[in-house]
Amino acid sequence: MFITGQLAALYLSWRLAMVAIPALLMLIIPGLVYGKLLGEVGKMIQEAYEVAGVMVEQAVSSIRTVYSYGGEEKTAEDYKIALQPTLKLGIKQGLLKGMAIGTIGITFAVWALQGWYGSTLIINKGAKGGNVFVAGVCVIYGGL
Repeated sequence: MFITGQLAALYLSWRLAMVAIPALLMLIIPGLVYGKLLGEVGKMIQEAYEVAGVMVEQAVSSIRTVYSYGGEEKTAEDYKIALQPTLKLGIKQGLLKGMAIGTIGITFAVWALQGWYGSTLIINKGAKGGNVFVAGVCVIYGGL
């Protein structure tokens, strides 16, 4: 979709596209970085949950009809300790998601650039307003 959106923008208003397409790097780079980092954190969370899952399987398999407290307390404490890495990784994952959502502000900056330059194209160069607007939409949504 990236290429087709940019080609449509070039066809509709090549001047606007030439100004706005370089600004798209500010939209693309954070998305790529966020995807890579979130994938790594997701993999680490999965591995941490596997450790805790093994402990739960052992605890469930060792349930007996005889009531005892000794092993249950140790198993519960071990499970609590096994879940600590997932808590830290979950916080890291939330921070990464917040940073990604924070980069949406860059989209507004690119829209502002296109609005300003598009208005000068309409006023000074006689460009059609509809073509300029649709070219701007193509650039933004192609970059997202």
